[in-house]
Amino acid sequence: MNMGLFDSWRRKRRKQEFVAPKDRKSSEAETPKPTRPEGLTPVEAGEVADLVARYEELHKRRGELHVERAQLTDQLDSGELTALKFRKQLMLKIQEAAQVSDNLKETASRLIVLGYRGVLH
Repeated sequence: MNMGLFDSWRRKRRKQEFVAPKDRKSSEAETPKPTRPEGLTPVEAGEVADLVARYEELHKRRGELHVERAQLTDQLDSGELTALKFRKQLMLKIQEAAQVSDNLKETASRLIVLGYRGVLH
């Protein structure tokens, strides 16, 4: 068998040694310390309520934008819009959708930081 210049992996003889995992009982015995107190302060509770409302509003707007983009496409197909007008309006919708998406991410991350455990879309 003729070995090439880059066949060093064939030449090396790997000795794989089994390393036993460390004792898990000691790590399981330690309870993780919560990073946040169990209860929210009234200010945080109000902020969570505001953020959830904002999140729902943004989620609804994202759905509306999807419908509006579909309507624009239908208007273009039926000849109600010229290609130039369609492109301008579509670019505006895309920019707004990107802003809504960024705001959704920021709102969701803030809710997670506050410990909100509700279901986000």
